[in-house]
Amino acid sequence: MAKTSPSPAIPPWYRIVYLYVEPISTFVGAVYAHHFQSTYLQLTHADSAPLAPLPLGTSVVLTQLANLYLLLCINEALVLRATTDLHVWKTFLFGLLVADFGHLYSVHQVGSWVYWRFWDWNAIDIGNVPFVYLLAISRVLFIFEVGFGGTRVDGKKNA
Repeated sequence: MAKTSPSPAIPPWYRIVYLYVEPISTFVGAVYAHHFQSTYLQLTHADSAPLAPLPLGTSVVLTQLANLYLLLCINEALVLRATTDLHVWKTFLFGLLVADFGHLYSVHQVGSWVYWRFWDWNAIDIGNVPFVYLLAISRVLFIFEVGFGGTRVDGKKNA
């Protein structure tokens, strides 16, 4: 069996984003989607948000969304803390990058303005657009090992 080089240390910026910032933000999303459902819907799209009490189906779906946010929070916080294996990190973050594109696509129904009219953004818009852009860009940078410095896993020097 061939011996592989150990993975380089994960740079601090990526550790901060993926081990703290993103898990905390998804936890907050889970809390809002489950405990503050009317507010969550108002912030998502006020014109179509149902009046209280929410339809049972809507409440169930929001609780399921909260559960998925909690799953993401736990998986990211724990899986990435369990290893420094670059291949595991890249694989995990690639899956999240695909989800980022889906997340950005999901808000298109609000209107194209949501992607660029920052002065009209509310808290959920900020989480749905610029924050997701930031995460997607940081995932691409991570996958291409930008900011790692030193020797890469394949033994080549980074530029």
